[in-house]
Amino acid sequence: MADSAKPLDVVPVEEGSQGFDQVSDNANQPYSWFRGVFFQTTVVGFCAFTAPGLWNAMQSVGAGGAQTPYLVMAGNAVLFSLMTFTCLSGSVVINHIGIKSTLAFGTTGYVLYSAALYQNNRYGTQWFIYLGSAACGITAGLFWAAEGSIMLTYPPPETRGRYLAYWLAYRNSGAILGGAINLAFNYSGKSLGKLNWRTYIVFVVLQCLGPAVAMLLSPPQRVQRRNGTSVKLLPRIPVATELKATLKLMLRKEFLLLVPYFLYVTWSLPYIGSYMSLYFSVRSRALASLVTALAQVFATFIMGTFLDWKRLSLNQRARYGFLGMMVLSGGVWTWALVIQHKYTAHKPALDWVDSKFGEGWALYVFQQVEFALTYNYGYWLMGFLSKEPAEVVRYTSVCRAVEAAGQCVASGISSTSAPLIVSVGLIFAWWGIALPLGFFVVRQVGIVHVGAEGYIPEAKASAKVHIDEPTSDTKA
Repeated sequence: MADSAKPLDVVPVEEGSQGFDQVSDNANQPYSWFRGVFFQTTVVGFCAFTAPGLWNAMQSVGAGGAQTPYLVMAGNAVLFSLMTFTCLSGSVVINHIGIKSTLAFGTTGYVLYSAALYQNNRYGTQWFIYLGSAACGITAGLFWAAEGSIMLTYPPPETRGRYLAYWLAYRNSGAILGGAINLAFNYSGKSLGKLNWRTYIVFVVLQCLGPAVAMLLSPPQRVQRRNGTSVKLLPRIPVATELKATLKLMLRKEFLLLVPYFLYVTWSLPYIGSYMSLYFSVRSRALASLVTALAQVFATFIMGTFLDWKRLSLNQRARYGFLGMMVLSGGVWTWALVIQHKYTAHKPALDWVDSKFGEGWALYVFQQVEFALTYNYGYWLMGFLSKEPAEVVRYTSVCRAVEAAGQCVASGISSTSAPLIVSVGLIFAWWGIALPLGFFVVRQVGIVHVGAEGYIPEAKASAKVHIDEPTSDTKA
């Protein structure tokens, strides 16, 4: 075992070890782009584009484009309460019906959610908001578990950061296109109000493509990696055994220490949606949905590149990335407290031609970027906490369940008339708790937490140490 006093330099390599990929069954076959990791992540990315990406585009204009946030936030509370349970069952469903079917089914509820927003916007239908939210909550929880599991198991660990950034770029591209659609239909809205109802028709049509695209995904055993290794296959086990293993994982010290972080990651989204809908004009909200998506793509690309940067050790990248990101987060929420205190007193209605528009609108852009960075880092971190391949799915499921639970409570708060300054204070409190507790786990990445596939340091990789060929100088 590596010395726990310093970052991991060498990982023991044992033939047939569960922690490492075996040579792929496809290793002697010609490389097929259709079975390659890049195409698989593109499929997942496009599904993320049509489903949560376009969902985020609607939320980024503030409360799904509604005139006031209260009904939509109540629906979102229903959505995330159901998602909490479906996320927890994600590993069970994937284990029994397969990851491709789970991914395809997970995209279907988003269409009903968008249709409900259309009905409410054009005809004032309220009951459909709750039905669409419930359908989305049931399916989206499975989608979150499936997409995260694919993105943490299909790419090799040494390129995981960049593939995560690539996948999230598709998700954000949905928001980019959605933002362009929002702006095109609503550029004349100079006052507070709701989006043009025609906006939602385009969203519904695009989201119908999600299930068909998901069926292009290759099963794990047929995926080809450039380095010749294969994706680990998960054993089919009874439901009771799977649930017991998931519960055991949830009681681990490192997971419990990270619960505040995963609660914090998505807790802010209901607040910033309400903030945008209550204080900014329709066209300002539409512009924000476009600009924030572009900013998120750029920010996650930088984060993903840094997390794969070979000049720093894995432990250094984990620690520096976490601390840098959390310092930025602290600055954003300090800024938010100042602006929200001002807006609570004066209740502005701002358009982009107003002189005081910039400070509050720019804050919204930074809040969305901060969310994207914490979300991206959380996925990357999950990949190194898993001790065996099956745990990747479980970690994805339970961490997303915690995020959904936090967003459920935050949406419930935003559905009331509680002052928004209360929401900002709660977000700041979660940040203060998540920072020290999260660092206790992060500082062990590359030392104790090396992931299901193990960690092959760059120095040894360049010396041609192969994971399927034990060497005489491998340290125990």
